[in-house]
Amino acid sequence: MSDSSQKKIITRAQAQSTSTATAYHITSLRIPFFEVDMGQAVYHGNYYHFFELGREDFLRKTGFHYREFLNRQLHLTIIESRCKYRKALCYDDQIEIHTGISSLSRRNLSFSQLIYRPAETSANHETKSSELELCTQIQLNMICLRFTGQTTHLPADFRLAVEAMRKRE
Repeated sequence: MSDSSQKKIITRAQAQSTSTATAYHITSLRIPFFEVDMGQAVYHGNYYHFFELGREDFLRKTGFHYREFLNRQLHLTIIESRCKYRKALCYDDQIEIHTGISSLSRRNLSFSQLIYRPAETSANHETKSSELELCTQIQLNMICLRFTGQTTHLPADFRLAVEAMRKRE
């Protein structure tokens, strides 16, 4: 069996220690029915809804809400997305979205996001609360734009808020 076909199961402590290199914030939620198809699995495009929820929660945690970008007539636009779907998410799955900023420059930033769920550890689907299974991961490169479409610098206070959070985590 190749490495890519093996399940990626880690303990919650390992997920958190892996996360600290990028200062991840964890958002927990349960997959709602409206996000799944007739087979009760999440449609691949709908994963971006979860990533968006994780990013918004991350920004709240920094103290610089996305609303502040909008108030300044700015927004963050995705210029590149690389998503790896490892394991399907299904209706009612409890998931954790780990969100962090892996790089930050004057105009651009990159979000690294991982979606985990408790790992199934036996045939009757019992789980150990400390084991997580990596289901999806994404790298998003974003740029700051004015409402006019012109690129601009990320707000200095946003960059300071991100740096302060990185130091706290």
